[in-house]
Amino acid sequence: MGSFEKSAKDGSMLLKIAVQRIAVTRGLVQRIALCLLAVGLCTQSGCITLSALMGQKRSPKIDTSLLAAQGYSIPPGGMPAPVAMDPSEGPRIVLEIRSGESQHIEKLPLPVDRGVFVDDLVKQTELNKQLGNLSISIMRPNGSGAPLRLTTTTDKHGRSKNMGQNYALLPGDHVIVYGDQRTLLERFIDDQVFAQ
Repeated sequence: MGSFEKSAKDGSMLLKIAVQRIAVTRGLVQRIALCLLAVGLCTQSGCITLSALMGQKRSPKIDTSLLAAQGYSIPPGGMPAPVAMDPSEGPRIVLEIRSGESQHIEKLPLPVDRGVFVDDLVKQTELNKQLGNLSISIMRPNGSGAPLRLTTTTDKHGRSKNMGQNYALLPGDHVIVYGDQRTLLERFIDDQVFAQ
């Protein structure tokens, strides 16, 4: 019986050591998971960028070449103002499509016999089929003042999510269309929660 008691005592001691190691390992895994979660939340919320975490310095200069290419002039410390369109071309809007790193800019004529709304533009150009849900900003000229910015969003069928934001397009409007910027997880959650 003495050897059995000794082996049982050794076995219980080994079990205690194993439980302690598992507890230490579990605590370490939890700390690592919390650190990764904190880094993910900080970088996704806009509090800090991943490049800042990696030690890359931010440039104090703002690149306005893209705005200049679109016909905007930016006074020092001021708001961008669109350049007036050529009246001989007739009523037109500027359509800019931004999807990831690519962009497409073109002038589109507006019909004079009827109004064109954001939903009409999205359905005629079939942007919803190419880009899914859209975020749309309309930069509307405002005389000598800063342009008026109107924003709206559309669903994957090309309909405005808020019918009060299905704006009529006017000559000189600069329409900027952004493709769906949500992650795959965000799209999945939206499809499940807001399914009709």
